[in-house]
Amino acid sequence: MQTQEYIYLNSRFSIFNSNTKYHRFNLTKPIVGDSNSISLQLCEAEIPLSFYNCITDYNDKLFIKVTITGNITIDFDIKIPQQNYTSTSLTTTINALFGARQDTTLVLSYNFHTLKFSVTATYVGTVNNTKITNIIVFSSTATRLLGVSEGLSLDGSDEASLVLSFPDAGNLNRTKNIYLFTDVFDNENTNNNNIATTILSKIQTTEKFGEIVSYQNEAGIFNKIPQQNTYIDHINIKLLDDDFEFLDFNKLNFCLTLAVQLTPKKTMKYDDEDRTPIDALIDMVQQEICEE
Repeated sequence: MQTQEYIYLNSRFSIFNSNTKYHRFNLTKPIVGDSNSISLQLCEAEIPLSFYNCITDYNDKLFIKVTITGNITIDFDIKIPQQNYTSTSLTTTINALFGARQDTTLVLSYNFHTLKFSVTATYVGTVNNTKITNIIVFSSTATRLLGVSEGLSLDGSDEASLVLSFPDAGNLNRTKNIYLFTDVFDNENTNNNNIATTILSKIQTTEKFGEIVSYQNEAGIFNKIPQQNTYIDHINIKLLDDDFEFLDFNKLNFCLTLAVQLTPKKTMKYDDEDRTPIDALIDMVQQEICEE
């Protein structure tokens, strides 16, 4: 007969490992399997959307070279401060970082109808017949944030101003989902990259920045823990984005409710004195395969 109990976890009382990015939740009442198989399920979650869409040393760099008459190059090499941005605030911040250099300006614009960014290079100096001859995105880690690719360029011929349109929509969402990883079991869940992972659950980030995602599991599917694990006194959990990158909630706590299901293990019956334990084991495995 199956039995269930619940575990309520609050990250405020967890121990965070800055290297592995796991939150360790020590259980005041350990899970004891003994003659039972243990399964886990995420029932509920309350998670604050306090992570940023621009992260230092992750997607914060943009380096654009502008060439003017005389094969003179002007470097607009910037590092975007870490925080959460809207399209408007990101545009304002980047333009302030660009500034004016060698009598040349570079201005970022955003089109709300296409969801795409563009940059306009303009020569504003007093040297006659000076034109913008080329714009190139020399390097960038903010490619998806801005909808641009490294090496994107545009040549000009006789323009004092040149517009380079970015080809893709800017992605300021950071992630559509929050993945809960654990090392309690190895369920080998896979994604479309064919990477085996230990995902406990996936939560959609349907709310806006600064709000709280309230999740309730309607599927009711349990994840089996390997049968050799009969005693669990802690659970490690880390939260990652769609790229399986760590999500930093800036020390705001999240809460999880786990359901623990205990199922009696099957016992081997020796109904024939001539049968060996190996015979009984083979029969049990064959029966489980048929049931699946």
